[in-house]
Order: sequence, then C-alpha cells, then structure tokens
Amino acid sequence: MNAINIVDAMCGAGKTSWAIQKINDAEKVAGFGTRPDKKYIYVTPFLKEVQRVTNSTKADFFQPDAKEGNGSKLEHFKMLVELGKNIVTTHEIFKRLDSDTIDDIAEEGYTLIMDEAAQVIESLNDISDEDIYYLLKFKVIEIGDLGKVTWLDEEYGKRKTSRFLDIKIMADNGTLFIQNNQAFYWTMNVKAFEAFDEVFILTYLFDAQEQKYYYDMLDVKYTKYSVQQDGERYELVDYNPEMEPRQEMYQLLDIYDGGLNHNYDHREEDANSKQLKQIKQNQLSSGWFKDKATKEDIDQLNKNLVNYGGNVCSVPVEKIFWTTLSSVAPKLKNKKCKFNSKGNREKDNFLPFNARATNDYADRTTMAFVYNRFMNPNDKQFFTSRGVEVNEDLLAVSDLIQFLFRGCIRNGEKMNCYIPSERMRNLLKDWAEFKI
Repeated sequence: MNAINIVDAMCGAGKTSWAIQKINDAEKVAGFGTRPDKKYIYVTPFLKEVQRVTNSTKADFFQPDAKEGNGSKLEHFKMLVELGKNIVTTHEIFKRLDSDTIDDIAEEGYTLIMDEAAQVIESLNDISDEDIYYLLKFKVIEIGDLGKVTWLDEEYGKRKTSRFLDIKIMADNGTLFIQNNQAFYWTMNVKAFEAFDEVFILTYLFDAQEQKYYYDMLDVKYTKYSVQQDGERYELVDYNPEMEPRQEMYQLLDIYDGGLNHNYDHREEDANSKQLKQIKQNQLSSGWFKDKATKEDIDQLNKNLVNYGGNVCSVPVEKIFWTTLSSVAPKLKNKKCKFNSKGNREKDNFLPFNARATNDYADRTTMAFVYNRFMNPNDKQFFTSRGVEVNEDLLAVSDLIQFLFRGCIRNGEKMNCYIPSERMRNLLKDWAEFKI
C-alpha cells in the first residue's frame, strides 16, 4: 500500500509552496541532462492554478489538451501517462479516470499532489427508484458489502444507446453504490489513490471533508501533517492545529453584530425561548430557504445586503464578494450584490459558498456569507448508514473559513464580514478558540 499524506494547514501556511519545493528538489537531485526518478501528477481545482504550477516548477509539466487527444482532454491525459510525463490537470479530469488509466499510472510510478480535497461521491439523480426496483427484480444487478453494485447481465450494453450503459460502466469499474435500494451513488475509484507511489492531499480541516469520510468508509489509511516554514524552506511536521494562527486571523475580521442579523425571519417575533433557539439554529439553511422563508423574509435579506454594503461599510461593488445558495442568489441580487445567471463570474461579485483555491478576490475588503451550511441529508446518510461519523459543524466552519480567505484577509488585511446566521458566527468563534 502506498503512503497517503494529508497536508492539513490554513490558507497561506505554505502548502502549495511546499509542493512546488518538493518537485523542484527532485529536479536538483537529478541534475542537468538526467531524468528525475520522480514523476508527478498535480491536480488543482481551476485552470488558472494549472498555469501557476507550470510557471513555478522547474520540471516539465504537460497539461491535457483536447486537440492532442482527438477532441478529448481525457484521452490526451492517458497518452501523457503512457509516455511517463509530468502532468498538471484539474479535479474534473482526475475524477473521470478509468481503470485502464489507473493501472498505467501504477506501472509508471507516479506521485500525486492534489490541491484541495476531491469530490469523491455524487448522487445520480437521473436514475429513479423505479428503475432500481426493476434492475433488482430482474437480477440485472446485485448488492454487495457497503452497498457496492455488481452488474450481472454481461450481454447488456453492446449498443452505445443502451439506457443504463453509464450505470453498467460504473458498476464494472467498482464505483457504483446503492443507498436504501432507492438511489445510486457514483464514488471515485479508490484505486485512483492506491495506484500512486505517494499521495499528498493539500487541504484544510480534512476531518470535515467528504474525502475523509470516504477513506474511513473504505478503510483507507492516511497520515496528517502540518506545514512549518523555516527560513525560505517549508517542511512537513506532525499534525498540530495549535500551530495555526487562528486568533490572529479572527482579530482581522470585523464581524457585523447588529439588527441586520435579526430582522429577516418573521417567525422570531412570536417564538418562545425554546422555539427561538431552534429557529436560529436553522435560519438560512437550505431547508429554511425552501420551506420557511417568506417573500417578506427574502425581501428583507435583500435590503440588508444593500444596507450593509452601502451604509454600514460604504464600499463600492468592486470591493464586495458574497455568497448564498445558487438557487437563491437571483432573489437576493441587488445593486451591491451582483449575480450573473449564466455563471460568468467576471460579470458579478458572487462566489460559490464552497469556493477553493482562487486568488481573484484578494483585493475585496467586504464579504457577505448568507447561508447556514449543513451537509446534504442524503449524502450524510450515505456515510452514517455505513458506520462513518460525520461532523457537520466542522464542515460548515471549513467552508466559511475557505470563503473568508478568498478576500483581503489572505494578505493580512482587516475585512468586513456580514454573516447573518447566528450558528455560523458561533462556529467561527469556536474555531478561533480551538473548541472545534
């Protein structure tokens, strides 16, 4: 079994710098005109970060190009593996690797460096519970340990138009699981991590990530490390969250604490103390937006965002970045908080609540996080029903901290923060005090 290493450190601690240093050190050892014995696949969330890696390392990295792969970046990726090249690519390409490519990676002896945790599970919403019922009834599939699906009908799928061809391929690749006999889940092939000589996952608060729960479910062993800077060098040391400058970061946040945190839920007025506690626990969650929020509540939140950016902070639009659920954003957008419905982030100041690894907002002095983060209930059950413990509070604060670090705080500058969810504000405070 290879060594899977989790480099768990705050934004700005030097995770990427350490990774680039590791790659460049291998080049120095090899010397001019010789080929290093280390080969790398570097996976990052965004294409912009791909360019950063290629510009910062002394190794020759190749990026999958559809033009070189007969119209497919994935095919070109496979070609680069067969040639033993250093590869830098995105999470989206990596999650689509098939078993043959994974086997080729194992033969070539690669090291994996993954910037941010991967998306390792995904519910397949285009397959109904009725479809699953008939697949089971006619013994097309069978269910094994942990709900892993095996496809039994070897004759099925000879035509590319077959209804369940994608499902069969997932089952054949060992990546299809069933939940309560009612829903299918794709999971990343665990061999995608086991095929490497070494694996380094660069992230923060790994214990909050689905990839951690996925490893626990499949009994994948890993070791966690912190990053320590010594002069111009970066070293991995035993994991120790006490090294993190949490209080220093928290002191840079000017967190709003006024009426705009309390005036947007009409139910508060008639609630007793017990009811009020429950209301505040769930305000601004997905369920609240879907089932509890009235048009009046949404309108008030809209006004609050304008008031906060225009009066409380008095900052121009280009200094603000904000988030909520993408389905809710069109209702909350206004002259201070812009939202482009076509997803062109260059035309607005909206950023998904779980954004990672982008520096495009480092000049923004004001943020609004209008969401109370909980794990998708179905995804949560996927893990808990398999004996894996899930920490929703850590997940919530993890996404909030990552979002905060998109702004000017990453440069050590004070930042204005509107976080109307009481639960999210309390979790952030608990994190700063090492209570979570």
